[in-house]
Amino acid sequence: MTALSYRPFLLYFITNSISLLGLWIQKIGVGWLTWQLTESTFWTSFVTLALMAPAGILGPFFAVWAENWDMRRASIFLKLSMLLLATTVWYLQLLNLHTVYSLAILSIFHGILSAMYHPVRLVFVSVIVEKKYFGSAISLNSASFNASRVIGPSLAGFFIFFFNLEVTFFVSAISYLPLLPILCLIPLRLRTIENNKNEKFLKNLIDGLQVALKTKIIINSLIIVFVNAFFVRGILEIQPTIAGEVLLGSSTSLSVITATAGVGALLSSLWMSFTKFNQNNLFGVLFPMLLIGFISSLLIGLTQNLILISSFFLIMGFSTTMIGISSQTIIQLKVNDKYRARVLTWWSTISFGSLTLGGIILGISGEFFPIRFGIISMPILGFITYKYFFRN
Repeated sequence: MTALSYRPFLLYFITNSISLLGLWIQKIGVGWLTWQLTESTFWTSFVTLALMAPAGILGPFFAVWAENWDMRRASIFLKLSMLLLATTVWYLQLLNLHTVYSLAILSIFHGILSAMYHPVRLVFVSVIVEKKYFGSAISLNSASFNASRVIGPSLAGFFIFFFNLEVTFFVSAISYLPLLPILCLIPLRLRTIENNKNEKFLKNLIDGLQVALKTKIIINSLIIVFVNAFFVRGILEIQPTIAGEVLLGSSTSLSVITATAGVGALLSSLWMSFTKFNQNNLFGVLFPMLLIGFISSLLIGLTQNLILISSFFLIMGFSTTMIGISSQTIIQLKVNDKYRARVLTWWSTISFGSLTLGGIILGISGEFFPIRFGIISMPILGFITYKYFFRN
């Protein structure tokens, strides 16, 4: 039996997954609107990635604070704040008042809220389920998040193509509504919190990193996460830029490439959710998926054919989601409650910080050279980096 057979978790899983989809729908929507306003690869990449940059910069700090938060109250406050911000994005679009600066500022604020929510989300699942469902709940929670960050953009492409940005932002805003009553009413297990308020903040922060560095399977997983995020996922996350620059600014192209990447992520999530893996099996899939990501991203840079690019995005959606789910699950299973938020947020920092930096570098290079040159170079540099840093 999986954690989905436990009704409180099932309700949380469904509604939280919907809210995560809304987050990524907004990300692609603001990115596409930025391209329409500026036709700048830099600004489009910057606004698109601003939603994740705060997690890469502030994530570890929020993780230490979050360990002493009331998980229910924190979840309600943060999700309600995200709802208000998403509603603001929709309302400004309704009045046709958006500028590149409004989009950048709202995305950064939403990114800060997401960075605060990430450690809460990772810990929250452990206080919902009974211990016998813990392993299943961890995998499903990871699958939900990693699938949503690729399926969400595919839904954004659908709404942009068949409707408009106003509808897209409205869907993003209302996606938070089903989760709020669940967060208020769902029964939670008692959570043991060690009183570390008198301990030095920096010590708590470093302790989480030391736990990761001392555990070989975790540090190797984090190395692969870094290489995948910086050199592969950075390409996946700037789909509005690629649709505008490589595929000649067509909303049809954007909807197709986001949808195919979403299909790949969905297939990966389904496979992971219904397949039994242990830590060694999970670790064994990381490098093959990384290699597949390198090849797919390289081939995207070598063609301007929509069908081929879409096929490669499908494969990339599958491989990057596999890496995300597997690496998160390895860490969840390997560390105890005391360090879980801190170690997992280092995962978030490496993942989001790296893909943000990789995407921004691609966006800047696109201001001086055809962005295809950067797309071709990234997987080659990624393979070299992996060979240098991976610990055998």
